[in-house]
Amino acid sequence: MTKLIFISLLSLGSLVLRPASAEELTINFTYERNVSIGSISPTLMLAPFNDERDIADPNVIAGDDRAQLPLADLIRDAIKQGFNRGGVEFVVSGADMEIVGTLLSSELETVDRGGVPNLQLTIRSAIDLRSGGRSVWSTTLFGRGRVPVEEGLGAAVNASLERLVRELLRDDYFLLELE
Repeated sequence: MTKLIFISLLSLGSLVLRPASAEELTINFTYERNVSIGSISPTLMLAPFNDERDIADPNVIAGDDRAQLPLADLIRDAIKQGFNRGGVEFVVSGADMEIVGTLLSSELETVDRGGVPNLQLTIRSAIDLRSGGRSVWSTTLFGRGRVPVEEGLGAAVNASLERLVRELLRDDYFLLELE
């Protein structure tokens, strides 16, 4: 009887202590910064991004928090927006060069910034510029977005994506390869 009560209480406790499932976030990122890419002579294609994180759900941002689309797709779209702001349009086929991206990790933590609790989302992505089937330039970008906790995870995702795009489009060596 004691064993049955213990098992019943243990089962009830696991239901009460079960973490609430996070809701799906709608990420509406828009790259709004001015972009000066210069003249790009080769035609460019932006390949679909891969997700190499060791998780089953590609929509996961971090932990149990999910976006409405795979995080790798959101990164690809953000990079596309950055190039478009600079007057560059991607082609679907027959490109001279191709940008290939891979989502490597996404980590969320709470940090103290001057006494204000902040959400800090760090997205790490590998970017490879290819020409004729070989890599001509590659790097790993770190998009670290920090926002006050009350602004929420959606704002942290937007800040992180903005930082990723800005970091890529300000890389002089990357831009030199595109001339």
